[in-house]
Amino acid sequence: MSINSIAILGAGAVGAAIAHQLMTARPAFPPVILARGERQIRYEQRGFTVNGDPIKPAVAESGEFDLIILAVKSYHLERALSQLDESMGTGTLVMSLLNGIESEDRLGRRYGHGQVVPAMILGIDAQREESGIRYLNRGRIFFGANPKADMATAEAAASAVRDWFVRTGLAFELCRDITSTLWHKFMINVGINQASALLKAPYGTFQTDGDPRDLMMGSLREVVALSELEGTGLSEDNISRWLEVLDTLDPTGMTSMAQDAAAGRRMEVDLFADTVVAMACRHGLEVPVNRRLRRELSAMQPREGGS
Repeated sequence: MSINSIAILGAGAVGAAIAHQLMTARPAFPPVILARGERQIRYEQRGFTVNGDPIKPAVAESGEFDLIILAVKSYHLERALSQLDESMGTGTLVMSLLNGIESEDRLGRRYGHGQVVPAMILGIDAQREESGIRYLNRGRIFFGANPKADMATAEAAASAVRDWFVRTGLAFELCRDITSTLWHKFMINVGINQASALLKAPYGTFQTDGDPRDLMMGSLREVVALSELEGTGLSEDNISRWLEVLDTLDPTGMTSMAQDAAAGRRMEVDLFADTVVAMACRHGLEVPVNRRLRRELSAMQPREGGS
């Protein structure tokens, strides 16, 4: 199994940043942006501006690809799947960079777990600006063999993706326990994304002691407690690792959820506080911080579900 062609479905801040990294650092591995309708026309005509660089990747509605990177918002997943169907061949691998802990299972049920490479991206600070998309930290993509697939199939897929990352130069880490890794990202999102969205605050607000940081820490610890009950491997050490990453981020940068809150766009509350509260109820676990976040963030959601 070898990966020689890739597509990115979802050209927001993260998807465009990955396209930029590929096109500027390794032009021999150009991605195709999957898009339809007005988006396809706009991307073809204008391209993207990332870190001040104008880039014009190829754009298509569908095609045959060895690897598709899915980087849409969770509430656009259903629409993305209808387009993904047109490009998923029997040998196509799909890697989801969606927030939350549920997209891999949904993709696996639709296409087969052997074609899904569980993954997450951590440390990227890409955000939209008037002039385009900008990032200081390119982040690192963590992935691993799918534990729900046949072992030989899953390991072959992960190995092919690893070889592709080596050839392209993108930062990556191949994980032995991808379930724990995905929960680590989930913990981070539940903490910093929600707290920053509620306060419409940048990373710097949470890099020093104070009430905002306490809010973030409280939600992080509730996920660790939930993980212990679910057996997904988190501990206080995961919180310490996140704080080390947090200290490296641009203090003026904002999480995608904080950007959505500031712009009055729909937020992914369902992926974070809603999920924590629902899972906690099954275990009889009290999660007052996430209950507060769910209540207050839900009240901030645009009435018409803006996107």
